[in-house]
Amino acid sequence: MAAKQPDFSWMVPIEVMLGSLYHGQVQACSISSVTDELRDPNEAAFKPKEVSIGPLHRGITRHVQLMEETKWRYMREFLDKRGTQEQNGRSMQRLRNCGTDILKLDKIIIASYGGNIESEPQELAKIMIVDGCFLLELLIRLGDFIGNNHNSNGRGYANDPILKNEEKLVSVLNDVTMLENQIPFIVLKKIYRKVSPDGSDIDNDHRVANIVRNAFGYPVPETATDKVEMNFVAFNVSRKCR
Repeated sequence: MAAKQPDFSWMVPIEVMLGSLYHGQVQACSISSVTDELRDPNEAAFKPKEVSIGPLHRGITRHVQLMEETKWRYMREFLDKRGTQEQNGRSMQRLRNCGTDILKLDKIIIASYGGNIESEPQELAKIMIVDGCFLLELLIRLGDFIGNNHNSNGRGYANDPILKNEEKLVSVLNDVTMLENQIPFIVLKKIYRKVSPDGSDIDNDHRVANIVRNAFGYPVPETATDKVEMNFVAFNVSRKCR
């Protein structure tokens, strides 16, 4: 009878955190958690009201759940219109390629949340893909919207479920810049590179960083910085949204 193998499953969170230290695009615990001292006096202030991003506040209220359809519609638009006509005809294949890449990041994604995510790898990857595509499409549309002087009719946004209403837009932006209600920046980069490949090295690909800057009215420099974390949005943009 073979000897019983020791159970090392309890060490997975430690291995996850150690592994993230050697990943150039990720920092462990980069998605900040709200401390009890801040949360306890006004817990509602740290919960999304319109849209959840990432696994921590998934479906927290009925109203947030209703935004899932809008996420899927944005995702569909993002996958369908990026790239050449020939590439767009292979959108489902590109979606599967995204799935393959994001699934490989499961330990890195968990480390970004401090190692405390209990979702199965496939479920976590699905959340990352849906929310990542939604965020990218939202940021791209927001950049167009700002460039068109906030005219929702200018680029076909009169019927957009978010951009057509200023109060709704501000509420959504407050949510996507909220602590905990985020996803790792590397997820956005991986998805964008699969949907709009340009042959560049990922460390030198700053297109998503520039989309973020453009969406929130920051000038895009000729030479992008080496690293851009999603926390850049949370700490520098939230003041504009509120």
